[in-house]
Amino acid sequence: MAYVSPQDKKRHVELGSFIVDYNDVDVLLLENVSDIAPLYPLKPMTTLIAVCSKGRQRLTANNQHIEITEGKALICPPNIQVSGGEHSPDFECSVICIADHLVRGLLRDRIDVWQHAVYINQLNIFTMTPIGREEFKSYFALINSKLHRTNPPAPYDILLALLRALLLELSCMLESANGIHHEQKPSQGKVLFNRFLSLISNSQVKRQPVTVYASHLAITPKYLTMLCLKYSGKTASEWVAQYTVEEIRFFLRSSHLSIKEISARMGFSNMSHFGSYVRKHLGVSPSEYRYNKDL
Repeated sequence: MAYVSPQDKKRHVELGSFIVDYNDVDVLLLENVSDIAPLYPLKPMTTLIAVCSKGRQRLTANNQHIEITEGKALICPPNIQVSGGEHSPDFECSVICIADHLVRGLLRDRIDVWQHAVYINQLNIFTMTPIGREEFKSYFALINSKLHRTNPPAPYDILLALLRALLLELSCMLESANGIHHEQKPSQGKVLFNRFLSLISNSQVKRQPVTVYASHLAITPKYLTMLCLKYSGKTASEWVAQYTVEEIRFFLRSSHLSIKEISARMGFSNMSHFGSYVRKHLGVSPSEYRYNKDL
């Protein structure tokens, strides 16, 4: 797990009086953030957790207008496009960014709650209780101190244990805020559905036939789609398309890769096919989406 160093300059963001680099890291912690928008774009497959301590900020996430205010937490799943909006002069929040593979690995048996509240709903803003806010601050401070400790460095397993504890606390808060019921022993169908989303998330090329994902799960494509509809209201194909489109959005808007390189990276056989896919899902050509920031 890499810690973000203010001295590194590979790819940085200026936040107030300090500079941070968040290239090639699994965990990033930021205190006293006065504007969330400059953090974006995050690297692919990164979840952002922000807890507001005072003030307010308005944001646009995938064309949805949201507002985070004092005492509220924002959990934004991977590849969501976030742009800035008005924020009060006193706005302040703490931010944790965690790689998706780490979230899934640490939550393990609790991933169903997180999945429903964060990945399926695509965005979650909820009010934290005063106790919840204090607990979050305590976890944040402890993890931050361990990340900064260099002589000797904090043991890796201690960092993972603290991160898991924080994610479990947040999962409990999500349960309470959203009325989600955690199954002590999830059904086999729920387990398969969770594994399906994990497979898409961890696949370098996400746009694959549903038959490929179904074969990895040792079930039929028809049964996989039935499970997806039951637990999320979306078909398996719709989930594959959603993950694919969000990754296309990211690379078109937030990378220096050429459109040809993006097309190849996403697994398209040729540029024409890629262009048709982008027009179908985003309504414009790849180049139009890349350069028209109003889309």
